[in-house]
Amino acid sequence: MKCVFQARHMIEAHMLANLLDQVGIMAQVHGDMLQGGMGELPAAGLATVWVAANDETRAREVIAEFEASQPADPGEGASTIGAAPLAGQGFMAGLIVGLVIGAALVLMLLR
Repeated sequence: MKCVFQARHMIEAHMLANLLDQVGIMAQVHGDMLQGGMGELPAAGLATVWVAANDETRAREVIAEFEASQPADPGEGASTIGAAPLAGQGFMAGLIVGLVIGAALVLMLLR
């Protein structure tokens, strides 16, 4: 058996193992249950995908094709300096509007 992929998490490992199974390469996931031992902390790199030694080359080709077909991770190569996530921008806008409305209501009640 040869390790052909080290996954970030167990879902990714099982997804790639299933992809390899679909193209006729028997694959096994090792280490996926170790993540539960870490509790709530993210444990990366514990899940690995293994195939038979004679399937290693083809498995690496299938994995490379799969990775090439995936959209780019926005965190890779993109500058996020000064950029707030959209959810954070919405929260800040709601907070400001709430403060303005609250201040106006307090002023009206104090008159």
